[in-house]
Amino acid sequence: MHSVRLAAFLLLGWASLLTQTAHAAGGAGFAEKTEALVRPLAADGLFSGAILVAHRGEPVFRRAYGLANREWDVPNTPQTRFRVGSITKQFTAAAILKLAEAGKLSLDDPIGRFYPRAPAAWEHVTIRTLLNHSSGIPSYTNLPDYYARIQRLEMSPQAIVALTADKPLLFEPGCGFDYNNTGYILLGLAIESAAGLPYERYLRDAIFAPLGLADTGYDDATAILPRRASGYRHANGRWRNANPIASSIPYAAGAHYSTLDDLLAWDRALFSDRVISAASRRAMFTDYGFGYGLGWFLGSTHGRRLWSHGGNINGFLTIKDNYPDDDLVVLVLANTETAPVQTLAREIAALWFGIPEPQPEIVLEPEIMDRYAGRYRLEGGGMLTLVREGDHLLVAVAGQSAVPFVPEGDRTFLSRQRDARITMDTEPDGRPTGLILSEDGTDRLAERIEGEAQH
Repeated sequence: MHSVRLAAFLLLGWASLLTQTAHAAGGAGFAEKTEALVRPLAADGLFSGAILVAHRGEPVFRRAYGLANREWDVPNTPQTRFRVGSITKQFTAAAILKLAEAGKLSLDDPIGRFYPRAPAAWEHVTIRTLLNHSSGIPSYTNLPDYYARIQRLEMSPQAIVALTADKPLLFEPGCGFDYNNTGYILLGLAIESAAGLPYERYLRDAIFAPLGLADTGYDDATAILPRRASGYRHANGRWRNANPIASSIPYAAGAHYSTLDDLLAWDRALFSDRVISAASRRAMFTDYGFGYGLGWFLGSTHGRRLWSHGGNINGFLTIKDNYPDDDLVVLVLANTETAPVQTLAREIAALWFGIPEPQPEIVLEPEIMDRYAGRYRLEGGGMLTLVREGDHLLVAVAGQSAVPFVPEGDRTFLSRQRDARITMDTEPDGRPTGLILSEDGTDRLAERIEGEAQH
């Protein structure tokens, strides 16, 4: 049996900081309540970054916290430039749609038209299936040696694609969903082929410059970039610089930097006709059966439609949430790998909508969590290690820092730091056989390979 108790200040006070009373959307005191939510997290080192909330295009909250550079004690500001990771996919998708409007390509073109070295198995992989992650091509970021070796190498897009080109498809194109960074590398090559320009040059000339997005661009770690935040990770009880990643590795899947103000300006332009047409926007925000459109996750939360995308790249976590029916945008940009950006964005939205705090969490008996401790092999590559520490599990992916997961039920655990959930697969007697890791809108299966009780 498990007992129920209030999770008072769980994870250094996170859970108890949600608003205490409900008000009309954007009611009196929203900024003060948001500050009361975020400030203790920043003080405890759980959040370092910048936050913007805009209603009908007008900022109603815009503040920064923590340090852009810990070695020189330089604070973050609302003008700080952050790596945005996979928010880049919005830019890539918009570029593809602009080229389609110009007749330079079609969403139903096979990728072989733009990547002649495509293997025969990719015959039915189209631009559309790459955009909505239904191509079945394995992602290079799921390779077992990605974190230890690949991410540090300067590689051409063609060389990145070659890393998984000889591997079998995960499913027939269009018949499944697997979040796939290799697909967006291929889309970058398609943009270069159709536009006759390098990927970053086309985005700059066709999108960023016309919109006046002077604080958005392709991140080059060797360039001097004013107001750029450094990225950090927390390991062994102290802050460290994020592991290096070569500038060429994320490419069209996640290479850009931006600011709060530029991302808001981008958002307003995208939802007008200044970037793509209304017909292209309908294509972008169509759910193709997997909760994903073209460069956006499509779902709901707080009883409202939500169009969203996050980013996760060495030392940075980001989220951009759009509530289209409420004309509300929530942006959270962080320069640490453990900031609970998605949870924070959703709880800030809850403050705006006047939604009361969640129900108390539960505490499991130690023997239940000891049973779950062990090693699990992720489908598609990678290893998870689960260890009990007190009343929660520490979960580590090979090459990354361990993250606490707190129990939501007898078999489910939530990470507020990584916005992820683990669901244990067990035999009738409770013995674990595997688990499901849910993160960034994707479920990954993992098989238990060994385990011993640890605490």
